[in-house]
Amino acid sequence: MIEASPFSSLEHARSFARNLWFNTLPIQSWLDTFSAHRHLSDAITFARGDIRMGLLQYLSEYRKKFGFGFVTSTNLHLSQQILEEVQARYQNSLQVELETASREEFTLIERRLTKLWERLSSEKTLEVSEETGEVVQDSMLEDDVAPDSSDEIVSKGHQPSIVTFDLNKTREENDIC
Repeated sequence: MIEASPFSSLEHARSFARNLWFNTLPIQSWLDTFSAHRHLSDAITFARGDIRMGLLQYLSEYRKKFGFGFVTSTNLHLSQQILEEVQARYQNSLQVELETASREEFTLIERRLTKLWERLSSEKTLEVSEETGEVVQDSMLEDDVAPDSSDEIVSKGHQPSIVTFDLNKTREENDIC
């Protein structure tokens, strides 16, 4: 994406990323990305009692079945919802789950792109206002910003995926459609 930048708009960046993610990158890139997440471990820290035990059980079972960690775009504070989601998705075939996990991952990618775009746009606005001497009022109040309640799954080191595919092939070339 760096080589293709700068992008004319956020939608242009999203469109490029979507094409790159779903049509260009080989499956192994997806698996490596899935394995770089903390998966359910953040949600487990927020969960209590039976929900915590269920998440611990499914974290292990999901990884054994699919060969990669569970990826969700659901807010990590919603432990019950995540448990229900992982239980339902555990029933999927590998092909269906690869597609589902890749869509969830792309949702997270889009969120990060949006945050980056907003930050860069804000910096550019600040640069322009400094050049012109114009005072730009902050458009967000402190009450509008949630205190560090990110709903994204955060990277925590790299664990290689168990399931492997030809590293040089896309999902179609690997017969994973």
